[in-house]
Amino acid sequence: MHTRILVFRAMSILASVLLCSVISPTPLATGGDGRVVLLGFDGADARTIQSLMAERPDDYPTFRRLAAEGTFAPLQVVTPPESPVSWAAINTGQNPAKTGVPGFVKRRLDPHAGPMPDFGHLVEETRPVEDFEHTPIPTLGRGVYAALGGFALGLIGLLIALVVAHALDSDTDSGAYLARETARAVMVVLVTAVFAGAGAYGGVTVRGFLPDEVTRWANPLQTDNFWDHAARSGVQSIVLDAAQAFDHPAPEGAKVLAGLGVPDARGGIGDWFIYTTDPSEFDRVPRGRTKGLTAGTVFRVDERNGQIQTRIFGPENFWKQELLEREKQELNARKASGDMSRDEEFELGDRLYALDEELRRLKEERTSVEMGITREAGGARIRIGDEEQFVQEGGWSDFYHLTFTLNPLLKVRALTRVKLITLNDPSFELFVNVLDIDPAAPPFWQGVSTPFGFSAELADACGPYETYGWSTATMPFKDGEVDPELLMEDVEFTLKWREGVTYSALGRDDWRLFMSVFSTTDRVQHMMYQFYDVDHPLHDPVAAAREIDFFGETIPLSEAIPAIYRQMDRVVGQVLDHHLAPGDTLLVCADHGFQSFRRQVHINNWLHEAGYLALKPSVSKARDSLFAFVDWENTRAYSLGLGFIYLNLKGREANGIVAPSDKDALLREIRAKLIKAVDAETGARLCNDAYVVSEVHSGAFMDQEADLITGFAPPHRISWKSTFGGLHVVKDGAGGWKVGPVCSDNDSPWSGGHVSMALPDVAAAFFSNRRVEIPDGGISALQIAPTMLELTGVGIPAEMDLGPLGFSD
Repeated sequence: MHTRILVFRAMSILASVLLCSVISPTPLATGGDGRVVLLGFDGADARTIQSLMAERPDDYPTFRRLAAEGTFAPLQVVTPPESPVSWAAINTGQNPAKTGVPGFVKRRLDPHAGPMPDFGHLVEETRPVEDFEHTPIPTLGRGVYAALGGFALGLIGLLIALVVAHALDSDTDSGAYLARETARAVMVVLVTAVFAGAGAYGGVTVRGFLPDEVTRWANPLQTDNFWDHAARSGVQSIVLDAAQAFDHPAPEGAKVLAGLGVPDARGGIGDWFIYTTDPSEFDRVPRGRTKGLTAGTVFRVDERNGQIQTRIFGPENFWKQELLEREKQELNARKASGDMSRDEEFELGDRLYALDEELRRLKEERTSVEMGITREAGGARIRIGDEEQFVQEGGWSDFYHLTFTLNPLLKVRALTRVKLITLNDPSFELFVNVLDIDPAAPPFWQGVSTPFGFSAELADACGPYETYGWSTATMPFKDGEVDPELLMEDVEFTLKWREGVTYSALGRDDWRLFMSVFSTTDRVQHMMYQFYDVDHPLHDPVAAAREIDFFGETIPLSEAIPAIYRQMDRVVGQVLDHHLAPGDTLLVCADHGFQSFRRQVHINNWLHEAGYLALKPSVSKARDSLFAFVDWENTRAYSLGLGFIYLNLKGREANGIVAPSDKDALLREIRAKLIKAVDAETGARLCNDAYVVSEVHSGAFMDQEADLITGFAPPHRISWKSTFGGLHVVKDGAGGWKVGPVCSDNDSPWSGGHVSMALPDVAAAFFSNRRVEIPDGGISALQIAPTMLELTGVGIPAEMDLGPLGFSD
């Protein structure tokens, strides 16, 4: 099966190449009555593109063509300039206070613990199984299953009993005949009852394989996307890799493959793994050494006679956990009743302890599949589950298909690829990528498309593809566990499959509105600025000169960012020349721009220095996170999230001291001081702006947002410590700790940024194959959605914040 898919995919790619070679380029559209195509490129920066076009005109022919014959302009993005926020605003035409998506991280007010960080683009929810449509069996009650099973099997038992009874010899003797007929009747009743009982038990057992409820990730988006409005008006739409689109039902006529926000097959946010024989690693399966917040685990494995036997761990077995939790509840209820002997109490206590241990083990070990590795010349034969591939040293495998079994009815199917980093130099090391939900068979509780089967439809047409919402291995590179070569190889793979799916979908005839989003421009810039920016603290000229192969080119790492923009230019050109007809309109946009991230700002340190955040009598490394250092009774403002500042407001915060009547004046005061602040070490300006959220946003979900959002002056960005309510502390020279400086060098490979920066400094790129009438204030991200509707003749909903763009051709 896997071989047939690979052959089909290769034939599809070959057919696409041949087709593209014979179709002549389409002239730029001059009207707006045709189809509408929107290409999104996460993180495509207007400033960078302008510079590259000027410095290297021959490298970016599509950009130059669109700028000359159509439109190129900066796109003003919403605050905060974070991907889930920005894409939600682009897709809906509404500001974050209306979309309900405040950022990657938001504040949760805990009445006991105080402010706490929480996900802002994901919501963990528990829903009854009856809420889901695509369960493997209908979600009828256990009694119904018992009745149906009992009736069905009882009927079979009755028929069998009647056949057997009929086959028995008759007897003409009246007395014997009566006894025999009575025996026959009793036998028929007994057999029928046994079968019916077995059927009822079987029905209850089968229904028991469905959990009563499922905990999963949901989407906080509170309003409709432009394709929802279009589909309701009869405009057929296809949308691929749309951010914040997962778990958001679309009407008939819209086919949507979700992107950013989709969890991995483990129910996590990008778990990746390294298996190594490195003797400095000690933690073996199932525990491993975890890499903190970025979801990576390193496992020590042992090689015996050239073979390694280990396991890959999938989702937790929540079905079995539910059974154990249910038993715990029953036992605790019995314990609370007090109606038992002392021996029964001891027995019950032992059972409760055993249940707790089993639950702990289930959470740690999870479901799993076996992985066997056999060393061979030049590589290794790697078997995962039922599939085996030979992987060369330094090479990648094709997709593996994994099945994690929760019970006979519930299975989670996943895809992954592995890279054999080294065989023995100095030790064996295998990288296992994120376990993607298999688009051909997503679990009923976590679909990746709307309609549910659309992801499988695409897989049938194009072969397997990644579904996790943050494709590409940025996190293991950020954590220093893999090299940039692995990252860039993964970037190339991701971009290629997204191209394949995009071109395949563009070739269909069931759409008039089309959108596809590519994420690799963002991922490369986040990681590669350290090689591109000679002034970055991590810049190493020798490392920057190291050469890699990327899309058939040999380039130094310093050229990775220009190279990914060349690929963007190529993809746009491919769509423009081979997939648009005369009269079609092409828009290209990004969610935000990019800058080098050289200096990190510890905003809670600044708030303390400026007199807004008070500290407890002493600070220490053990109390530098989650506001453990804050004296709330004397604190007026604090920060968590990516540049979010909150007032310690009476009636809102548990220990609030700022009167609501003083809120506006205090926010203006903090904003004014931020704009005047400078980096004490460099003398550079700290902020180009700061945004009082109530002045720039409006909507029903203002309570999800910050009071003030920073607009740092590049190359400054919010610090890693500040994101989770931290304080930067340093050694005081006497073995203790003291409050550190407001700014420090960014020493993370995550060397490019955009979050928390001033909006004009991270303006996104916008292109069109038509001439756009640019408004006085520039083009806004909030105009994309109404423009898409206007171009397809759909009325613009009143809730959208701005009107559509106009065209002068």
